[in-house]
Amino acid sequence: MRSERIAGLDNWRALLMLAGIFLHATTVQEIDRPVFVLIAKTSSNFRMGTFFAVAGLLSLFAIRKHGADPWLARRSFQIGIPMGFGLFLLAPLMSACASWHAFGTMMPALPELGWWHFWFLVDLLAFAPITFWLFRADQRHAIFARIDRRVERDRPSVTLIVLAVGVVATIGVLLVARLARAAGALAEPVWAVHQILGYAPLYAFGVILAGSPALFRHVTARTGPAFTVLAMVFALCLASRLLPGGGKGLFDGPASPLNVVTSCLCPPAVTVLILRSAVAMGATPPLFRRISDAAFTIYMVHFPIILALDLLLDPLRLDPYVSYLLLVGLSGWLSYLVHRLIVRRFPFAAMLLNGVSPARPRATATE
Repeated sequence: MRSERIAGLDNWRALLMLAGIFLHATTVQEIDRPVFVLIAKTSSNFRMGTFFAVAGLLSLFAIRKHGADPWLARRSFQIGIPMGFGLFLLAPLMSACASWHAFGTMMPALPELGWWHFWFLVDLLAFAPITFWLFRADQRHAIFARIDRRVERDRPSVTLIVLAVGVVATIGVLLVARLARAAGALAEPVWAVHQILGYAPLYAFGVILAGSPALFRHVTARTGPAFTVLAMVFALCLASRLLPGGGKGLFDGPASPLNVVTSCLCPPAVTVLILRSAVAMGATPPLFRRISDAAFTIYMVHFPIILALDLLLDPLRLDPYVSYLLLVGLSGWLSYLVHRLIVRRFPFAAMLLNGVSPARPRATATE
């Protein structure tokens, strides 16, 4: 684990990023359908938290390869340039499209302003010091070797490890939710901080797993503990439905207690299952390697394309499911074309959308 890179993780990282197409295509549908709700719940409860854990693991591999200071500078460029391009150019264009759809004017209304899906780049950049600090701490104090010895000596419960990561994330998000309720007019920007506090423990979990081979082997040795945690969460949600009113108040919004609990407890368990499957994967097929190479571009541009396509499809009044399938297929295809025809050919586009320095070889942004 000190120098190897798990090929299957690149596959999973790409899949978790590309799954954003399926989520964001639901957000422009004006009618809630059970399938759309299921996709949104699956994303919030499994996808992004797991992505950050995988990103944390890969980041330690990368910092060991490049060294601490060069890695931090490289990381800041790779994430910071696309983040700035997304927040300051693509996000306003997306707000204009959403405002036109909702109000018939290109001047974005206040509810349509936001950082859209680029928040994940903000988080990745904010989490870079976690990798840097843990790497430096390990150099000075051999913390990963200590974790290895502790795991080999005590064989701690994997179920409790997974639950501990989820509980730390839950406490952070519930604290932000409490502050948001007391913030009045500032409730929405305060609540936005939960995406950092909620995912930071998962990212750190990934970094520690990369640093401690004994812990990695221990948590991925069996699937039982991960499925036990998922079963506990499912049982908790099922039991809540037996409360008066079906426990509706527990699920009303993103900050509702059980929504927070499920979105924080499930990702560590799913991360363990994904890491186990990644180790078992063989070589990446060439077709999937090409798609994986385009994943960052696709993530950057698919949502603006979805919003633009929705403006074109809206007058047709298609069935929501037909509209959804068209949006997923067309946005995915067009996003891939952006990568093949623009990003791969023009260094400036590669810098803006992939964070690739024109003076350096191409590299993935989540290294």
